[in-house]
Amino acid sequence: MSIKKNLGNRIREIRISRSLTQEALAEKINLSAKSLSQIELGNNFVSAETLEEICKALDITPNVLFDFKYSDIPDKNAIDEINKKLVNNPNLLKTVYKIVMALDY
Repeated sequence: MSIKKNLGNRIREIRISRSLTQEALAEKINLSAKSLSQIELGNNFVSAETLEEICKALDITPNVLFDFKYSDIPDKNAIDEINKKLVNNPNLLKTVYKIVMALDY
């Protein structure tokens, strides 16, 4: 995958994890939503200035943005859904616990 596509995917991933719409992030970085969309799709690349504004708006450092394998920013909605399922199903909670313990963190 190209660096433009990887960077675009990463921006989208972090934006969503912060519960921001494209419009909201675009406004914060003084860019049109259409331009941000093209960046996220990997069709356009960002200038250094825009990159700096994106990092500020998302409260991250550039190394986090360019760490394409970094996936430690969970989507809040996904976590909430998992939590609801676990709270409502004690057997599933036990199974997940066993899996986590088997990972030997």
